[in-house]
Amino acid sequence: MDFALVGGRQFTLQQGWGHEVLASVLGGTRVKAPATTFPGASITVVTVVGATDIQVPSGSRIRLRGFTLFGGRKIDVRSSDGPEITVRAFSLFGSVTVNESLD
Repeated sequence: MDFALVGGRQFTLQQGWGHEVLASVLGGTRVKAPATTFPGASITVVTVVGATDIQVPSGSRIRLRGFTLFGGRKIDVRSSDGPEITVRAFSLFGSVTVNESLD
């Protein structure tokens, strides 16, 4: 688990990651998740105030769970034969976006 109290936070997960939990109280969270072969890979992000942006490999199959109280939720990934990733995102004031990595 990684935690940030004040200020934005940027994470790059290690190659072969499996289950990650990230939390931020005041500030956005940006996560870059490289390809993984871990079955049942999941990312849990908790943000009180601020946007959450998660970048996943092209072709990933995303299952978005969780809730956003004041803000939007968007998946901008063309699903294909990439890894299946469950994203659990909880946000009170801010949006949650999952998009393809540009790398």
